[in-house]
Amino acid sequence: MAFSELGLTEDEFYRTTPRQTYLLELANRRKIDRQWEQTREIAVMIHNMAGKYSKRNITTRQFMELSFDRKAEYPEWTKEEANELILKWSN
Repeated sequence: MAFSELGLTEDEFYRTTPRQTYLLELANRRKIDRQWEQTREIAVMIHNMAGKYSKRNITTRQFMELSFDRKAEYPEWTKEEANELILKWSN
């Protein structure tokens, strides 16, 4: 994941802490989510502007539900989970 999705080199990967890697992955996930949301917005605008062909206007969620629509927030690690990962990382 770090090499392909985040574009880190092997040296950069080993120099980053688990927290930094997590934050980079979280930022990448949010960027992808925003791109999907933008695509959905554009599709809904096109649908709603074609008024004579469609019977009703729709909302973005009616058009297509995305995986992050069901989540209230991005998941946060508990202190115990973070400590467990730090211990695994340091071994």
